[in-house]
Amino acid sequence: MPQSVLFDPPEIEFLDGHPYQKVSPKRTHALVQAALLRVLGDCAVGRGEVGPEWRFALGAVDITYTEFVPDIAFVSYERIRPLNDDDAEEPPFAPDIAIEVRSPSNRAAYIAQKMLRYLKCGSVLVLDVDPAKRTIVAHAASGVRTFTEADRFEHEAAPWFSFEVGSIFPKPRGAR
Repeated sequence: MPQSVLFDPPEIEFLDGHPYQKVSPKRTHALVQAALLRVLGDCAVGRGEVGPEWRFALGAVDITYTEFVPDIAFVSYERIRPLNDDDAEEPPFAPDIAIEVRSPSNRAAYIAQKMLRYLKCGSVLVLDVDPAKRTIVAHAASGVRTFTEADRFEHEAAPWFSFEVGSIFPKPRGAR
């Protein structure tokens, strides 16, 4: 297979003007993403729009261009309604809630920078979901908090968004 960088916009994110190829998700990533999409969608009814793989053009921040495609995003009606149709397709701001589901090949330094950039650009809550560790690390202006699969997710940044953390992770294949 030839080594090349994909230039299809859904496959590339930009942080500080540098392109980063999105990781090709596999089964566990897909199952966790689908579970979180359902949970957030149910909790967000009447509050805003929820979508997977939605591109956000965070624009020039500190003179550098940033554009992310979170695994799942939530944008409140208050923020999305004023946009025209074209801008709503690729909002010029960070989502209120961004959820990133880790893949084994994700680089920790890039993920850390990404979490900070979301918050700097207006996200109120950013979730770093690690299926391998079965944890969620919630990033907000109030700080960072880790939730394990035994916890109930509840956060002051989005008090309406609540669920059992263990419910989003697939059971081991032999336990079905």
